[in-house]
Amino acid sequence: MYFENEERLAYLNARGKVILNACPGSGKTTTIAKKIIELENLKEIGGHSGVACLSFTNSAKDEINEAYKKLSGKTLQFPNHVSTIDSFINKFITLPFYNLLNRDFNRPNILENTTILDNMWKITYIKNGKTLEGLLRPLNNKEYKAKNNRSIFYLYPPSEVRIEPNGTYSIKGNQPSVKKVDRENFNKYCQLIKNRQFTKGLISTNDSAFIALHLLRNNPKISEWLSVRFPFIIIDEAQDNSIMQHTIFEELIKQGLNNIELIGDPYQSLYEWRDAKPTEFLRKYDEDETWQSFDLTDNRRSPQTIVDVFSKVRRQNDSKINSVDCPQLDESILIYKYSSNNHQSIIKHYDDICIKSKYKNRCIVVRGNSIKDGLLGNKAEQRPWGNELPKRIIYAKNLYLSGDIKNSIKEMRTICIPLIHSDISDYHKLKEIEKNKSLDPNFNSLMITILDELPEFTMTIRNWTTNAQLFIKNKLNLDYDVDFKLKSRKSPFLEKATLDENVEKHFRKSYSTFNTPITTIHQVKGQTLDSILVFFDQNNRKDNMNFENIANTENTFPDEIKRLIYVALSRPKYLLAMAFPISVSDEKLLAKFGNKIRIISDLELL
Repeated sequence: MYFENEERLAYLNARGKVILNACPGSGKTTTIAKKIIELENLKEIGGHSGVACLSFTNSAKDEINEAYKKLSGKTLQFPNHVSTIDSFINKFITLPFYNLLNRDFNRPNILENTTILDNMWKITYIKNGKTLEGLLRPLNNKEYKAKNNRSIFYLYPPSEVRIEPNGTYSIKGNQPSVKKVDRENFNKYCQLIKNRQFTKGLISTNDSAFIALHLLRNNPKISEWLSVRFPFIIIDEAQDNSIMQHTIFEELIKQGLNNIELIGDPYQSLYEWRDAKPTEFLRKYDEDETWQSFDLTDNRRSPQTIVDVFSKVRRQNDSKINSVDCPQLDESILIYKYSSNNHQSIIKHYDDICIKSKYKNRCIVVRGNSIKDGLLGNKAEQRPWGNELPKRIIYAKNLYLSGDIKNSIKEMRTICIPLIHSDISDYHKLKEIEKNKSLDPNFNSLMITILDELPEFTMTIRNWTTNAQLFIKNKLNLDYDVDFKLKSRKSPFLEKATLDENVEKHFRKSYSTFNTPITTIHQVKGQTLDSILVFFDQNNRKDNMNFENIANTENTFPDEIKRLIYVALSRPKYLLAMAFPISVSDEKLLAKFGNKIRIISDLELL
């Protein structure tokens, strides 16, 4: 059901350069779908011109499609286009116009895995009877060496080099160390590897974005055509746009695009490691008068008690978030205090409450994998194999056991295709085969069979390895033996006794006894849950998420740690549970959250 209010109506009526700051639970996705329907009804799009509705992730894109279908009763189709931003740039700019760069360039392939950019420079050679690794010429020439007299390749591999909007080179957005390499040599090195890479048609998504920007700046007709094809561009989750993506859309505006909308919540930006720049979204919203700024501040997901908790990381002058039409429950916030030996008791207590209250859509989340491993009983990582194949198989099986059938099949396909076609080393050929097999019902049925019949994780690691290697060979009809490279000697990452312990002890499924998923905050971004349990870190290290982070005493835009908290605590409809180390006193908890919380005692956990 769609609820109209003044905020939503103001956005629906807006045209031109629009920026919408939408709080959690505000119905942002539904409002975008409503806007598209309004544009259709008013005949502002139609014929061969439509809306390009873009988002940062595939899941967000799918949500827009689903919201449109619920409101209109039909699917979103031509002339409209819904995709990720990367896909839009690839499909409508880079790939169709790549030939304008240089006639000698090969047809481009967008790489899913950029390690091929490193491997294409590696060679093997024999010296004194030994097989050694080296680099293709001219990477060892003087002009491509760092100050340690080794090739810059070893400091800054090609997969980490990128081109910025101004044409300069960087290492994932950072400048190279002047102590390690001369800037002139670094630039020569980057120019060499990028020219060779582009000539071969091997480009990353970041390369594609730079090429798209270059094409737009030098070929105005592309922008003219895009503005006719898509007179409206709506960008969801725009807080996660990179500077390169912002620059591309600004170039389209400069060359005639009249209607563009940036929609998101800068507080929910979690992808700075993938170049997200929420401060650029915020700058346009706060300061750039060429943009019309709008807000959605009604939260229709969580009671006010929960809203007030996650609002603690917001700035004081930000618009207040108000809970609308959400039941105010007697117990909407639970607090657990954990020690070194009561994690499982806390999880069981939380599971019991959720089952009693019929909170089926629930999750347990952590900041990172170290706490997650602790919750699952993994005290330290063990590496019993010499390659990643068995761990990938176990991961696929665990997805299958947790009910994520689609992704488990997809993962198993990516494992099996290179095993079946071991004679093919070309990355793109393997990906093409994988794409074709994804549409083959018989092959997908085989993947399900493998997932279902894989040797049980109750076996010891030693026995499971032997059985799984033979099982995979037989199921795939391979004419060679599969080798997980099981280790036999003790190492810093392997206690020898581990080999005679069960697989499930060290590689357990990622959910509790009652099938509550145990995952990271990134995995629940964008979701609406009935309930969530968030474990906070014990130590006050820089990258840890702890009790003190639930505040904004500086009254500034919060860092990514605080934004992680904001995202996690804003997911639930009914119950927010938080687990803090036992060192956090009841007095501190009450001072921060008020007296409407319930602190679970040790007796209740027995």
